[in-house]
Amino acid sequence: MSNMVIPLLRNEIAKAVRTKLPYFGFLVISILCVLIFIVTGSILDSENLNAWGYTSLSMQLIFTDIGLIFIAVFASMLIAEETAFGTARVVLSCPVLRWEFYAAKVLTGLLYAAAMSVISLIVSTCLGSWNYEFGDVADSMGMIYSNKEVLVNFLMAFFLSWIPLAALVMYGIFISTIVRRSGQAVAVTIGTIYLIDFTKHIVGIDSYIFTKYIGFSWQVFNQVTQGVDYQWRPQVWYMIAMSLVYCFVLFAAGLAIFSRRDING
Repeated sequence: MSNMVIPLLRNEIAKAVRTKLPYFGFLVISILCVLIFIVTGSILDSENLNAWGYTSLSMQLIFTDIGLIFIAVFASMLIAEETAFGTARVVLSCPVLRWEFYAAKVLTGLLYAAAMSVISLIVSTCLGSWNYEFGDVADSMGMIYSNKEVLVNFLMAFFLSWIPLAALVMYGIFISTIVRRSGQAVAVTIGTIYLIDFTKHIVGIDSYIFTKYIGFSWQVFNQVTQGVDYQWRPQVWYMIAMSLVYCFVLFAAGLAIFSRRDING
């Protein structure tokens, strides 16, 4: 049997393009970018803020709340919506293996997270270039970080930020395999994320929760834009390791549950 992951992925993308939720997410984060731009211009000193700094601040604010919610909601609906309406049973009646169906859903969630990140970055950089300047990070004493060094750190921050977002997608899909109704899956996903986020400091498990690292790369890059000493290591290794562990465990657990699930009930 030929691998059906790519055809299934194309089908998932086509379905996502026809729905309103992805576009609504893109619209909301674009509006949020504009609001951040307006507020930043009114409360911060533009002379001490460059376009790099504005972009890092905007990306941090987007993915610590609204962006995180939309990605989690989209991922948590991917399988629950199919099982609720019985379409998963129809698809799996064709020569499609469950792991192929599951993998296509995972890739769809990852693509949506990447699209949210790219669109947020494009809007943020466009707004940043309108009111600020991209260039060397300097103070009254002269250049601190060259434009090339800042750009390298910018690209690192952008691509590294995808790793904890991937863990978020895996978590949403994992919940989607447990809860049969899409609305309930969304509620459970968002509710548990906020519950864990509010209690992780009290319990002392902050370093072991992947949501801690969602804004980490942009926080480090923000230090670069401010011209202060920055340090990626060793924290970046913790972020990568913890996020990948969550990705692997949640992917395996979700696939195991979905493979044994009775989709006829």
